[in-house]
Amino acid sequence: MKLHHATLYLLLSLAILSCGVPESLSGFDSETWKADKNACKGERAKLAPEFEKIRKELQGKKEYVVRNLLGKPDKEELMERSQRIYYYYLETGEQCVGSTELSEANRAEVRINSLGKVSEVTYNNPDKITKPE
Repeated sequence: MKLHHATLYLLLSLAILSCGVPESLSGFDSETWKADKNACKGERAKLAPEFEKIRKELQGKKEYVVRNLLGKPDKEELMERSQRIYYYYLETGEQCVGSTELSEANRAEVRINSLGKVSEVTYNNPDKITKPE
């Protein structure tokens, strides 16, 4: 009976760990990113070069990985055929003064395909992105 509980505990632990963030993305400061909703505190702007380092690694990842890493999107757009775009602001702007429309502030746009995987991660103003060193 005790062996059964140990096996169940081990399987549950593995299941929980597998739903987290891949090791290659674990160096990103996810907690600071998530705490700066709509980028109104200016913390995401500081993290933009770090985000750029992991941006391409997000392609092909499941939706839950994005949500675990970046949190709930600032805005979300539903597209045809169950596709979605998650918007994450990278700088302060109109979104910080209560606007419900998409602001012109720079933002990351994460496209989720109908299979629940990231198909593309782009910016609405790519020229404003500081490339990592």
